[in-house]
Amino acid sequence: MKIGLISPKGSSWSNNKYFQEYWHNNPNAASYRNYWTGLGTGLLVVAALTPKHHEIELVDENVSPIDFNKDYDLVGISFMTQQATRAYEVADEYRKRQVKVILGGIHPTVLPEEAKRHADSVVIGEVEYLWGKILTDVENNRLQDFYRAEKLVDMKDSPVPRFDLLDNKKYLLAWIQTSRGCPHDCDFCAASKVYGRTYREKADEQIVKEIESAKTVFPNVRYYFADDNFFVNKNKRRRLLEKLIPLKIRWMAQTDVSIAEHDDLLDLAYRSGCIFLFIGFESLNAGSLRKVDKDEWKYKRLEKYPEYIRKIQSFGIGVQGAFIVGFDEDDSSVFNGVSDFIVENKLYGAQITILTPLPGTTVRLALEKEGRITGNDWRSYTGFDVNFTPRKMTKDELERGVVRIYQKITEKEVFLKNMEHFKDIHKKLLHHCR
Repeated sequence: MKIGLISPKGSSWSNNKYFQEYWHNNPNAASYRNYWTGLGTGLLVVAALTPKHHEIELVDENVSPIDFNKDYDLVGISFMTQQATRAYEVADEYRKRQVKVILGGIHPTVLPEEAKRHADSVVIGEVEYLWGKILTDVENNRLQDFYRAEKLVDMKDSPVPRFDLLDNKKYLLAWIQTSRGCPHDCDFCAASKVYGRTYREKADEQIVKEIESAKTVFPNVRYYFADDNFFVNKNKRRRLLEKLIPLKIRWMAQTDVSIAEHDDLLDLAYRSGCIFLFIGFESLNAGSLRKVDKDEWKYKRLEKYPEYIRKIQSFGIGVQGAFIVGFDEDDSSVFNGVSDFIVENKLYGAQITILTPLPGTTVRLALEKEGRITGNDWRSYTGFDVNFTPRKMTKDELERGVVRIYQKITEKEVFLKNMEHFKDIHKKLLHHCR
């Protein structure tokens, strides 16, 4: 069979008119976008699971147009919520041309019945233990409406992604997934619902092999570990970081603030090429943290946020802080509070998003029950648009407010002070090494 694997173009940079104006007119926005380029490994894993007698083509619509005249026997489309509208358009077009279409990814997993209206079949959950049967069923003309993963994948069974299918000139970032699952169960996130709270890891040897494979295609890019929480198993990560040092790569990862309590890990992370760590602080409001994090894990560490940031950055590793605005406890004062915190603590960078009631999340269920969801146009589920009725401010105040934060933290004076701060840190580190 000739199989097309497609990642549809999304609207990840917002339909919020205030944000769009800021985003396209601020010179600092370009450097931020560069950190988030690249294609996730989902479709590359599907390609690696496909027997060699099938012909595979991969299209990332963010960098290349889709040619609907390609003569495919089967098309597989994987997508997140903000890509869903376009994904359905692409699927409908191929089905008009009598091409079999299979949809998968996080959005179809949490809304399979919706996805089925645009597909011959929908994959619910992880694909590794399903793809072989799906291909056999297609070849024998017995494709089922739904394929549901009945058990979580042992990550040792996940193959090396087909990085060779990517055009290396079009990406500045290569994504590597070393684990799935997250022990935290935050109200605004669907990760633990889709991948479970059990933390499942690949062997270090697998991870090194994947990086070496990616390096043959992307010799000069930076690597982003796509795990929800890279440092859950700290002892195992110590061993991996030792193995990363000779690879001489530059990398980033997501983690929680507890990494600040482990100096040896921070030292290893720096020596193995860590540029920054993306940490979800979520909110500076104690009430918000207690509501969204049932275990109160982040709430209990709220007062230590500044101390933790100083510690991590003192090792030459930047902290990219993630904050959400629009919780029920937030009023219009939240915007100055977040921007002041970012500036005062000299964060390497920050991502500020608007609370988004994504399908599959607890926060969506609560807002639906209260009748506060204002729309299901998935193109506006970007993290920068308002899709619900806020409790203590208007929709316009919330959309303008998130832009005010970005404007303040990207002022030239703030940028120059941060540059000097990190220069001083690196001078001290160099002096210590001597």
